[in-house]
Amino acid sequence: MAVSWLINNPFMSYLRMALCTLAATLAGRATHAQTPTALPADRLAFSQQRYNHTRTLGLSLGGYALANMAVSGLAIGQAEGEAKYFHQMNLYWNAVNLGIAGVGLLGLRKQHPDTETLGKAVQKHEAMKRTLLFNAGLDVAYIAGGLYLTERANSRPDQADKLRGYGKAVMVQGAFLLAFDVVNYFIFKKRGDPQQIQLIGQSPLGMGVVVPIR
Repeated sequence: MAVSWLINNPFMSYLRMALCTLAATLAGRATHAQTPTALPADRLAFSQQRYNHTRTLGLSLGGYALANMAVSGLAIGQAEGEAKYFHQMNLYWNAVNLGIAGVGLLGLRKQHPDTETLGKAVQKHEAMKRTLLFNAGLDVAYIAGGLYLTERANSRPDQADKLRGYGKAVMVQGAFLLAFDVVNYFIFKKRGDPQQIQLIGQSPLGMGVVVPIR
């Protein structure tokens, strides 16, 4: 039943549209990011591109959240039953996404790529990759939780519309975030890891520690 819904339900158009937008946005960044690796690594460029990419993440997530809230905000007034709860959860979920994006963008104001040491730049690069991997794990849990809600609706006919609407919204949002986090992890890794290794090799004193490259 759940598999059939994933293939045929019109709510999946939200996910298909979001993933197409994500792919188009990030493909351009991935293409642009391939060229610097052939040049001598530069610490400032290494820090600045991490800063720029992190800013793009915040803007992309915030824009996605606003678009979802606009669509669901308009649709919820005309929706009934399961669809109403789907849009309701969409609004709740993306209000949180918008808050996360806003906090992240505000946090960037405290970062100064031009004054970072090599050690700090490497530390932040690795921390960003760990955060994206951790988030991807949470996203899988969101999808599983949404699937659980939709299946539980079968045993709770009095709340079936609510459980299915909420569950489907959580699955759609979790799937988008999973793709978002995994794609950005590999962009960070493909672009930053070669520069990071080159920078460490260029450092006359080395880093003094072994840096795990995931």
